[in-house]
Amino acid sequence: MKTTSSAAMEPASPRIRRIAHIGAIALLPYAAMKQYWSFGGTWGIPAGFPSVLAEMEHNAQGKDLDPFNAATLWLYQHGVDITVVMAGMGIFLLLGLVSRWGRTFPRWVPFVARRAVPRWLPLTPAWITASILAPVFGVGALIGMVLAALGLFSFETGGFSNAAFYIAYSGMGPYGLALGAAAWSYQRRTRRRSA
Repeated sequence: MKTTSSAAMEPASPRIRRIAHIGAIALLPYAAMKQYWSFGGTWGIPAGFPSVLAEMEHNAQGKDLDPFNAATLWLYQHGVDITVVMAGMGIFLLLGLVSRWGRTFPRWVPFVARRAVPRWLPLTPAWITASILAPVFGVGALIGMVLAALGLFSFETGGFSNAAFYIAYSGMGPYGLALGAAAWSYQRRTRRRSA
């Protein structure tokens, strides 16, 4: 019994590709604002709040940081916000699920060059991320915004401006929903089929 490889699978539909591109674009304002803060920008930060870097360095003083937090601080000291890196990885994952280049390892990847990407490799992080972001920032945030508009609820922004708060979180829901749609499409297109 022959099976289709992920390299030979049918392409994502134009509709799913559009949804994925919208989801990727939805994360860009968040990444831009966080990168702006890592360069020392202060727009949207509470009055009297030191720069994000100064706050991170203050919180790290005298502490033995675990490897992740030490790397996060080091990157920030060099102008890179770890969440911007994570957003970039998320966009790469989302677009890879709907693109031909996401089906086969590139030739520069050692040991697996030009081999089909195992379907679990993108689907595991895609389903985990989508199952968190879509309900919390998609459905939950929408309900919260409706309740806030009715005066029945207010978001706790921690002193950050409302605009910065909405920029930070408004793209997460569309991204999570797009990731779920792309993962569903990828899973359907890569399931085993008899020849």
